[in-house]
Amino acid sequence: MPTLSVFTDVPLAKKLEGSLLKTYKQDDHPNKTFLAYKVCMTSEGQPWVSSVVHKTRMQIAQDPSLNYEYTPVTGMKSFIQASLNLLFGKNSQVIVENRAGGVHTVGDSGAFQLGAQFLKTWRQDSPIVYIISSQKEPHGPIFQDMGFTVYEHTFWDSMQLCLDPNMLLNVVEQAPHGSIFVIGNIGNCTLTQSHWTQLMILMKSKQIFPFFDIPYQGLSTGDLEEDAGFLQHFVSQGFEFFCSQSLSKNFGIYDEGVGILVVVALNNQLLLHVLSQLMNFAQALWLNPPTTGARIITSVLCNPAMQAEWKQSLEGVVENIMMTKEKVKEKLRLLGTPGSWDHITEQKGSHSYLGLNSQQVEYLVRKKHIYIPKNGRINFTCINSYNIDYITKSINEAVLFAKDSEE
Repeated sequence: MPTLSVFTDVPLAKKLEGSLLKTYKQDDHPNKTFLAYKVCMTSEGQPWVSSVVHKTRMQIAQDPSLNYEYTPVTGMKSFIQASLNLLFGKNSQVIVENRAGGVHTVGDSGAFQLGAQFLKTWRQDSPIVYIISSQKEPHGPIFQDMGFTVYEHTFWDSMQLCLDPNMLLNVVEQAPHGSIFVIGNIGNCTLTQSHWTQLMILMKSKQIFPFFDIPYQGLSTGDLEEDAGFLQHFVSQGFEFFCSQSLSKNFGIYDEGVGILVVVALNNQLLLHVLSQLMNFAQALWLNPPTTGARIITSVLCNPAMQAEWKQSLEGVVENIMMTKEKVKEKLRLLGTPGSWDHITEQKGSHSYLGLNSQQVEYLVRKKHIYIPKNGRINFTCINSYNIDYITKSINEAVLFAKDSEE
């Protein structure tokens, strides 16, 4: 008699983003190009790794005094402190007053999993989560699975071809009292002092709880302080908040995803209460976080010479990104490609919008074998001296083709 599987009714899940990469790998076209890698790439087409990582990894491997005992549930204390110093500055108000803390988390989404679990338990009067970013983020399902009602918005204006801070303000104005706002890549959206003042007045009046995401500090502008500087606005106005600080991309240790869930409270006593609850959730979720990536990062951040070299490597990556964007814009200008392409150089970071519509994106993928996401947001570190001419000529073709189709 055949045994029925307990998995008989389990359907196949929807295709993930990886399907684009799978199609690219199966393509045998000689000029095929993939512009949707999540990681920073070198000019040789390999994932970028900071030079200090290799040295530090060797030192750690050869350290005979290293103890591989289980870490506390909160993780490596030295890693957490070094991360907080990086985020706020060693002499920051929140660190001096001992009202900022954190829990060492797993992967790029561990902080959101942990934070969502806490908010589900202790903010039951706030069932609505708004996720606002310059792109579609993977955090939505985490909050949905916890029972939150989730609304996702982007502050990229596809008509004006810019990151529009007014779109963020409009969402805050319409949000119900006590909502939770997950805000990612806000550093990429240029807000004036007036915008910041207006935003914080609105959030205070509606008692909105901010949950920030800083996924690659230092890889946006090349300046670590500038990339996280917006947090000082919220600190100075007495906000309490969570922040996911991922530290894998800016060191180039992508396969050892590591970060912390940062907590900022009004005082130390409240902070300790929150951290104690987060420890309980962390114990149930992963018990002990992995430490190899954390050890590498802590070693670099606690060694002034290594930290200086790491900062220099970040600046080098950002300079190359800016140079590539300038070259792309200039080549499109020389080709006479219709439209203005200033938006390419006005955006910060490795991943930016090309400003193409769905028809133009489809043309690039199907006709030119240039694989980019449907929203046209590409990784500019994937463009190098070997493929830039083919890519810019193909973009020019795509724009002209779409224009001819309209006429």
